[in-house]
Amino acid sequence: FSSGEIFVPEMLIAAKAMSKGVEVLKPLMAGDGSASLGTCVIGTVAGDLHDIGKNLVSMMIESAGFDMVDLGVDVPADTFVQAVKDNKNVKLVACSGLLTTTMPAMKEAVATVKAACPDVKVIVGGAPVTPEYAAEVGADGYAPDAGSAAVKAKELASA
Repeated sequence: FSSGEIFVPEMLIAAKAMSKGVEVLKPLMAGDGSASLGTCVIGTVAGDLHDIGKNLVSMMIESAGFDMVDLGVDVPADTFVQAVKDNKNVKLVACSGLLTTTMPAMKEAVATVKAACPDVKVIVGGAPVTPEYAAEVGADGYAPDAGSAAVKAKELASA
């Protein structure tokens, strides 16, 4: 996907297949001592109802070894914070947004999470998001696509 050899439909199919495979393998891997990299809370920021990208990122981050808490779409900043408090071992919050009109909501979500949960890393992404914007709003990481998000999530969790 990152190199442009496959596109969103193929990525969705591959991600769904991976998710089904992980479901089958999870019980078998539970006894081998493999540990989770932590919990990742993910959601599409307030005012945005798009979730295809978020769903792809969620599946990829889960396949990288995280337990996922998916808050869905149109998620207010305080809901991200409450999810961090309500779940064990949260290492990462992932905020998604597709609309340029919701970029202020992404900024608010990052600021709110960073203020309330300073030990939790925040990663952002979505069509209008750039590395510069991520840095401007104080995010710990940015990913342009689902594959990169999984790599960045592992990097941030081990930092």
